[in-house]
Amino acid sequence: MKQGITKCEWCLSECDNEDMYCKQCGGSVAILEPWVLQCGWCTSSNRRDLNTHCSKCGGELPSIPGATRLPEPPQTPRKLPFAYESKVKYWKNTHFIIGAIFLLFIPTIIFPIIGFFLLRNGLKRAHAKIFSLQKGVPTRGIITKVYTDYSQHINHVHPIKIEYTFSTPKGEFHGATLSWDETNLKRPEGEHHWIVFNPENVDQNNIWPPVA
Repeated sequence: MKQGITKCEWCLSECDNEDMYCKQCGGSVAILEPWVLQCGWCTSSNRRDLNTHCSKCGGELPSIPGATRLPEPPQTPRKLPFAYESKVKYWKNTHFIIGAIFLLFIPTIIFPIIGFFLLRNGLKRAHAKIFSLQKGVPTRGIITKVYTDYSQHINHVHPIKIEYTFSTPKGEFHGATLSWDETNLKRPEGEHHWIVFNPENVDQNNIWPPVA
């Protein structure tokens, strides 16, 4: 950062040290503490107080916990960063991983059947998430709850579950997403985000930009 320059706490625009309020958004100006967040597209760690986009894949980074909502998502169809789809479908998909283990490596009758349904459910969820991010309609979302989900894990690491509500022409709906970045535990209830959803099937929805 240039000498004599600070960052707006809200929109991350550069401001002079003498400024008390941002000329871009009107928010208060302060020297930000280092905020290291994982990119929701490729999981790389980034200094979110200094960058708006991932230094590795170029995808838009999630907001700093407690900050205001980011700018509106790009128009559809949105181009997602390279390799994101395979991450969502396979190696960060808990149901797919467990289902594949049951289906391929446990030589019994019942476990392969359970594995098949887990695998299919995992892929269905992944396709819904990818569709919403690529083609979903943006709307206002509000976080209602953030907690560690002890009902599932990968290598004994439990994900963070973020629950939210979002507005549609048909009313308010509930959604949820999983994160593996513990920084997201600091997101407060009432935090505003963009939610992208399929108007034909509101169950297909996700936070934009996604969290890791």
